[in-house]
Amino acid sequence: MRQLAFVVFWVPSVAWADWSQWRGPHRDGVTPNPPLSWPTELKKLWVVEVGEGHSSPVISRNRVFTLTRVGNEEVVRAIDLTNGTEIWNQKYPAFAELDSAVGWHGLSPKSTPCVSEGRVYTFGISGILSCWDVIDGKLIWRQTFERRFAKTWPLYGVATSPLVYEGKVIVWAGGHNQGALLAFDKASGKELWVLAADGPGYSSPVVAELAGTRQLVVQSQQFLIAVDPNSGKELWKQRFTTGYDQNSITPVVVNDWVIHSGYQKPLKAIRVARAGGRFQLTDQWELRNHPLYLSSPVVAGKRLFGLSMADGGSIVVVELQSGRVQWKKSEMGEYAAFVVAGPNVLVQTTDGTLYVLNADSSRWDPIRQYRICDDAVWSHPALAGDILIVKDKQRLYAWRVR
Repeated sequence: MRQLAFVVFWVPSVAWADWSQWRGPHRDGVTPNPPLSWPTELKKLWVVEVGEGHSSPVISRNRVFTLTRVGNEEVVRAIDLTNGTEIWNQKYPAFAELDSAVGWHGLSPKSTPCVSEGRVYTFGISGILSCWDVIDGKLIWRQTFERRFAKTWPLYGVATSPLVYEGKVIVWAGGHNQGALLAFDKASGKELWVLAADGPGYSSPVVAELAGTRQLVVQSQQFLIAVDPNSGKELWKQRFTTGYDQNSITPVVVNDWVIHSGYQKPLKAIRVARAGGRFQLTDQWELRNHPLYLSSPVVAGKRLFGLSMADGGSIVVVELQSGRVQWKKSEMGEYAAFVVAGPNVLVQTTDGTLYVLNADSSRWDPIRQYRICDDAVWSHPALAGDILIVKDKQRLYAWRVR
């Protein structure tokens, strides 16, 4: 029987329909096309088993992409957004010896994939950087770093998520005390530049304009650092260390301010200015009683929302200009993920609850509360239009917000 050949074309997605990388389109936890309203109940579309991991799901066009662990392998999957059907999967062995403090989190992937122009980029727990075709999952190129570094993962495994910027894939690779920020050609995997530095942190890089200059800002193992994303040239850095080397907060950039924090370190805003050809950093405010640990904050209007380590995990709302705490809600747990959705801020907690807050509220008073998964959740949700994708320890859930 004669075979029929079908050719599938990848149609570039409309920006509002995507949540294609760590913390959304701009890596700031903001969805550009939020739901118009939040119903009394969410509609469950589907739920599927995908494997263990804290790597967050991403959405591009009509597909969801995940990076998980099954047995001794890492698995990259493409899943149909409408019905949860698996379109393809790719597997490869991944091994790492992690610090015992990791505990039950184990070897599960933590880095979130990034989708760009028909390619999906993943960075596994042991430092394997891969580029896959979104249509059929074909491996296009791969970079491993065992010939460059004594260890290719930090103490608790790779958590930093790849960044795609102007034709480059940028990652902080390496292990404890020894690493480098590297840029590769997104199409071929060819190395474009390298900045030798200390080991990677667990923070993910962001690119924003500061003092009139495009800058990549990230926490490494021992520094808050900014580089030119086109050349890899170091622009400025500030020593920043935390107990147990756990720098894990993705910085937030607001105008010329960088807001960051760390394990048992103050929540802090610094201003970046340029004078005499050099960058200068000036402290604007700091909150010693509200250090952030694993949860990266978001900005909604003139406020910052985050999860402090204080009082059993406190949702804190901070006035941006002054650094004054406007209100807080204690006993919220070890981790929370935040999404800014128009006039609302979503708070997803580790027990599988999603709270919808009015961003202008003067106190903790959720307008909606949903049960969104059945197990512990340590990944970030993906919100594209009226579809919410959530990953708990083993499963992937799709909810419709209407």
